[in-house]
Amino acid sequence: MSEYQVVVIGAGMAGVATASALLASNRFKLEDICVLEAQKRIGGRIHTRVFSDELPVKVEAGAAWIHGTEGNPMIELAQKFGIELEEVSARNPWLHPSSCPGFLIYEGNRLLSEEEVKETWEWQDLLLHKIQELALSGEVEGKTLDVVVDGILMEDKELREVVVSSTNARERLALCLHLVETWMGSESHEMQIDAFGEIDLMGDDPGAHCLVPAGMESFLKHLSAPLKNMIRTNSCVASVNYEDTNTVVIKCIDGSEVKADRVVVTCSLGFLKSGKLQFYPELPLSKVDAISRSQMGQCMKVMVQFPEAFWPKNASFITQISDTTGSEIDRVYFPVIFSYYGVKGVPILEGDLIGDKAEAISKTLSDDEIARALFLQLQGMFGIDIPEPVGNLITRYDV
Repeated sequence: MSEYQVVVIGAGMAGVATASALLASNRFKLEDICVLEAQKRIGGRIHTRVFSDELPVKVEAGAAWIHGTEGNPMIELAQKFGIELEEVSARNPWLHPSSCPGFLIYEGNRLLSEEEVKETWEWQDLLLHKIQELALSGEVEGKTLDVVVDGILMEDKELREVVVSSTNARERLALCLHLVETWMGSESHEMQIDAFGEIDLMGDDPGAHCLVPAGMESFLKHLSAPLKNMIRTNSCVASVNYEDTNTVVIKCIDGSEVKADRVVVTCSLGFLKSGKLQFYPELPLSKVDAISRSQMGQCMKVMVQFPEAFWPKNASFITQISDTTGSEIDRVYFPVIFSYYGVKGVPILEGDLIGDKAEAISKTLSDDEIARALFLQLQGMFGIDIPEPVGNLITRYDV
């Protein structure tokens, strides 16, 4: 049985950063620390990969964005390691789309004018502030976001005036709500209003939102370089036994055991909630309750390659007002589509599906069917003569 001073469970960004910080403290040697990772690769939700053999461009199957450049520790790492960033938006493009150049809105195949787009984003700001006011008032505590928004649209004078100001105003407001859902990774019926007491950042850092041309894996490569000999991949932990106050015994599913003076658990919330990792004795009730209450959003990335970019070259995001006359159950709707053309010069569009809908679609449709759904929506915007897709990459993070 191997023995260490510290064992870190999980080699995602949190686990690698933890091991790196421990080593940098000069209190531990390499042989004092062990990092156990269940997968055959490190990185967790950071997963930079090549799109395909035919198009060997790097894309992000996991985390893709630097969400804010002010006070963000990732910026310090980027400067330290010489990692270049590509600014896409001056602020969060989902919560504050007016800060993002090239954010296009279509109604069917009609591109909304700059004035209509500006007006839409003003409505989004108004809607978010109304939501925040109610969240802080305590009057709607415990209610879900969809219920609160329905009430606001019926009872708030300013938003009632917005709704009747244009034939598509309600649909444009629905699009604004879809952008918020995409940012949160959850549909409005899944979110409690309590989360909207702060609407400026909502888990963000201030400043520009950027992509990493070399790939998010660049951070991991630099951070993990000194740690290679202490990271064990394909080591899925089954249990953590801390009954002995002096020694922790970590058991893996293959039956191997590791002893440590201390253990740091950095695995995902989804894994903790699944119950696959057992603790002996059980965790304190406060931690069990916190894990039970906490939720993680879900995002399925649908990246589709075309032989050429048929959409506006200056587009960063492309959105389409949903067709409320059809059944949402019978179709797949992508509220927002990101263009890789501007940052990488490749004809790839990425649509995101979130929340319960992403989980349901993941269980029922194949990759080609999901990619086809995005293609059909694009036909509605750009015409039936657009070229057929030539490749796709779909991410699935089902627990």
